[in-house]
Amino acid sequence: MNPDVFVFEGRIEIDDLVEKGYMRHVLRVPLEVAEALDETVGGRVLGEIEGVRFRRALHRDSRGRLALKFGEGWLRDSGLEPGVVMRVTLGPDPEPDRVDVPVELERLLVEHPKLLAVWESLTPGRRRSLAYPITRAKREPTRVKRAQAVLEELRRESPF
Repeated sequence: MNPDVFVFEGRIEIDDLVEKGYMRHVLRVPLEVAEALDETVGGRVLGEIEGVRFRRALHRDSRGRLALKFGEGWLRDSGLEPGVVMRVTLGPDPEPDRVDVPVELERLLVEHPKLLAVWESLTPGRRRSLAYPITRAKREPTRVKRAQAVLEELRRESPF
């Protein structure tokens, strides 16, 4: 096994100090694992929980402990249940700047080269935050509408 990969048992819990809504499910990472990963890759990890793969950044929970955060939609789609002890595998993300661009957004960016240049000038974290709502939409029309909204936001940020 890769020495930079850590395996431990953990559970996804609701962070009761976070208001109901977005990203209040956390998986607290053992301190020695979190510190090793944070020092190696600036907090970006590639992992697996009971066979479900993910890419995430380490965050602090409401009590200041290092943790992974998950939204209700991701949990629902993954089939994982909060409160259940599960096998967790974490390692440094070999591509910490990787951004998976939804096809709906990619098509629009190709059609608008100046906005593509704006997109490419953004930090990976900013690009991920813009792409995330598109990927979470279930229906194609919603994904297209959200991709168009991202284009409008890029126009506002554009120096052109």
